[in-house]
Amino acid sequence: MVQAIENRTDLEGIVTRRGPDPDREAYDLLDVDVELAASVEGYADLLSSRAGGRVAVSVRRELLPEGSLDGARVRLRARLAGPGVVMADADPKAVSVVPPGSPPSTLEL
Repeated sequence: MVQAIENRTDLEGIVTRRGPDPDREAYDLLDVDVELAASVEGYADLLSSRAGGRVAVSVRRELLPEGSLDGARVRLRARLAGPGVVMADADPKAVSVVPPGSPPSTLEL
């Protein structure tokens, strides 16, 4: 079994789809068009290269508002947890959702 290196990247973008994560109970998958990505001090940055693309991120459902998030801006700290698996940190301070049309931030989580 290959163990992933400790990594974290701050991501920000627009949610294009929300649905239940088929592999993790109590998690939703958010498809995010990543606009901004920033490394996190002290961690390897394995996700900044995804800026400008779409990423599916698994997020604990309890950290998200209910209902559709289409068009909402999401800011989160994430990690590459395995091949093709991106997970948001479970810390409530590491995930925020703001209404559609909100301007980009400076990625300060």
